[in-house]
Amino acid sequence: MKDYTLKELVDLLESNQLNIHDITNYYINQIHTYDMHLNSIAEINPDLHKIIRDVEHSDKKSILHGLPIVIKDNIQTKDYMHTTANSYALKDFYAPYDATIVKKIKEAGMIILGKTNLSEFAYFMSDQKMPSGFGSLHGQVKHPYDTRIDPLGSSTGSAVSVAADLIPISIGTETNGSLMAPAYKNSITSIKPSLGFVSRHGIIPISQFQDTAGPMGKTVEDCALLLDIIYGYDPNDRSTEICNSYKPKFYEATKKSIKGKKIAILNYIYKDFSYSKEEQEILKNTKKILTSLGASVIDLDFNLEDLHNDKTLLVEFKHDINTYFNSVKDTCLIHSLKDLIEFNKKNKEICLPYGQSIFESAQKTDGNLENPNYTNIKALQMKKAEKLENLLKKHQLDAAISTQRNSYAPIFGSPSITVPAKALTDLNPISLFFYGKKYDDQNLITIANQYETHTNYRIPPKLKG
Repeated sequence: MKDYTLKELVDLLESNQLNIHDITNYYINQIHTYDMHLNSIAEINPDLHKIIRDVEHSDKKSILHGLPIVIKDNIQTKDYMHTTANSYALKDFYAPYDATIVKKIKEAGMIILGKTNLSEFAYFMSDQKMPSGFGSLHGQVKHPYDTRIDPLGSSTGSAVSVAADLIPISIGTETNGSLMAPAYKNSITSIKPSLGFVSRHGIIPISQFQDTAGPMGKTVEDCALLLDIIYGYDPNDRSTEICNSYKPKFYEATKKSIKGKKIAILNYIYKDFSYSKEEQEILKNTKKILTSLGASVIDLDFNLEDLHNDKTLLVEFKHDINTYFNSVKDTCLIHSLKDLIEFNKKNKEICLPYGQSIFESAQKTDGNLENPNYTNIKALQMKKAEKLENLLKKHQLDAAISTQRNSYAPIFGSPSITVPAKALTDLNPISLFFYGKKYDDQNLITIANQYETHTNYRIPPKLKG
């Protein structure tokens, strides 16, 4: 088998050129052959053979029926797999219920092959030089193209497993860059959906105001196929109420033209910022491609600000992680952030090679989301974060693009997509980031897909078995 996309596997299944057993065996063999060097997979589903048999003998439930997927190990599964956040403190934790998106994946007939490693507690544990992709339970995730490249966090294993063709599609999560960053570093595609499109129920949180799960794949088309599956209202997550009145079709959006779309290339005004010569050439070529497809592309200055959401995230994390641990207290030995900190201290040789400074700073807050000191800072932050959204509306733009990430989309809750902008043959991965208006994900998918289809820069890494 070659480095198939998810859509190619769909077509091969439908034409009976491959069967579910063939496909699943291929990826299991890929993991056994290559992941010893990458450490992207936390755990293989021990119930896998029974699941495959059940799926093979059931009616087709969705277009992705029978296809394998791995999910980030901060997402709950009520089965024989643990949910650990790559933390030694949660090494024995079996979740009491499936996360809502896990239910949706199962209902679609997909096969959850396993869980992926991540930066411990989604990279919100320590700011004392803790490497991306590291956790006290499973160790360090490695970059598949070159170990000298930082794989970036926190959805590190989800990105690496797709990049290395250990799986055709995965789920990651993002609070402030943890879908976009590892995707671009590992030369794959990811969609961070608008906040509220995907339920967070059953996902170990950082912040209810920023957290979202999202697909990570080899193409925009693949990610859109999965986004159609995990999208939707969940009474357990109030942010998803938007889904009651809005019924997007993400995969269909990949079939549309960008003729007449208006797109801006962002020129960041920030200290001594400037695009490298390679980035300038990429953006120049991007403009030609999008213009040739019928879009109007302009250059637009954008004053980039430091949004400094550390203070708000610390309060939100204490509140949300304590709420989460309370919801699983009957099956988890850790019942609060305080418990987590104390457990790590008692097992410091294993748990604290890089400390837990973020945990300790969060614990010092009151965790009160009604405290005026917090709400005033939050209001000012959201006013700043809306700046990119306002720019898009002011200039009647369908998207803004750059080769550099910013924090406006994750903080404001608007969508973003990353697509490789070069073949990764050196130590400098570069991707194009697409930013859209809140709830306008379909439009952004159309634009990103057309760019990807007409460039197709991604090449698979050369792995050592």
